Amino acid sequence: MLHRINLLPWREQQRIAHKQRFIALVIGCLILTALVQWGSGFYIEQQKQIQHQRLAFLQAHIASLDFRMQQLKTVAQDHQELLTRLKVVEGLQTQRNKTTELMNLLPGLIPEGVYVDKIKMSGQQIEITGISDATSRLATMLDHLENASQLHDVTMHSIVHDKTRFSKKFQTFRVSFYFQLLKESSKEVGDG
Repeated sequence: MLHRINLLPWREQQRIAHKQRFIALVIGCLILTALVQWGSGFYIEQQKQIQHQRLAFLQAHIASLDFRMQQLKTVAQDHQELLTRLKVVEGLQTQRNKTTELMNLLPGLIPEGVYVDKIKMSGQQIEITGISDATSRLATMLDHLENASQLHDVTMHSIVHDKTRFSKKFQTFRVSFYFQLLKESSKEVGDG
């Protein structure tokens, strides 16, 4: 059996140097690996913080937009309420005008000798009750009502003869028709 004999001492020194270099490289690699891992962790943490800042900014912006949307909904609802009120006021104004126009129209349609006791308005429908001293005057009134451009569906519901009022005998009548303002009828023609 041969024993290993190293007759050249420089080889032993070279082996020790080689071993020390290997250990130094392993330690250097471990330190470099630790630095790379620490750097990677630091970089990832920085990116995570940046992402959290972006997310916080987006959430604040979304909350701001939600608040503005809520305000817009409130404004839209207020606007709709105002439009509804305006329509009601316009309807009342039209109704007021309608009464005035009807009162201006009726004296031209009702002949002398026909007296109106009561006028009842229900939307577009008008009902008139009254008295007349002669049936021929009622026929004239009915003819005038049927030929008026603002009136339609004129119906004579009743004529009762010899009703005593004011110590005289009169004919009582009840007539109904639909009244439409000239402006309303022109709107409907324009809309159609």
